[in-house]
Amino acid sequence: MSISEQSQAVLLLTAWFSKPAKGEPKPLTTKEWGRFAQWLKDAKQSPDALLRSSDISQSLVGWSDRTVDETRIRKLLERAGALGIALEKWQRAGLWVMTRSDPDYPSRLKKLLNIDAPPVLFGSGNRQLLGQGGIAVVGSRDTSPEDLAFSTHLGGQIALAGRTVVSGGARGVDEAAMLGALEKDGTAVGVLADSLLRASNSSKYRRA
Repeated sequence: MSISEQSQAVLLLTAWFSKPAKGEPKPLTTKEWGRFAQWLKDAKQSPDALLRSSDISQSLVGWSDRTVDETRIRKLLERAGALGIALEKWQRAGLWVMTRSDPDYPSRLKKLLNIDAPPVLFGSGNRQLLGQGGIAVVGSRDTSPEDLAFSTHLGGQIALAGRTVVSGGARGVDEAAMLGALEKDGTAVGVLADSLLRASNSSKYRRA
């Protein structure tokens, strides 16, 4: 998987690559990254410049934060080996990575959330769908057969209308609507809370 230096820097600073070892620094949270990214922008710096810097201390002159200190930033940026292994693993699994600096990162997400927009998105499938909008269908996990049938039919009708179903991917109404769209050769975007790899390998979605 080939990614830009900018994306490498963002991943090093904000993403987990494996189970954390004892004493390993925690990647920056979305809010921590938002503060740091805003400071970099105001200081006319970019994340990838930190990778090339021969003196991190000099690059961070003027930066002060209660939870994000220079040592934490330095240690996170030293995880290049772990990042390389993770990128290979994600690529083998058919996953992609998108950072806030990528041109196809959803513009509306950045506009609505500003610096609180997630710095990294992981996905599988057609990443271009994220910027095209759609019709949201969400509902209960535990519901009646009649509601599931309606959700499947609704997903199919959305697909036939040329729109994308956007849902949470959970069992029940979400899953039924998404599968209804796919059964009609339409498109669906599932925004998952976790377990992306398991979902993307599921026989229900793998063909799509």
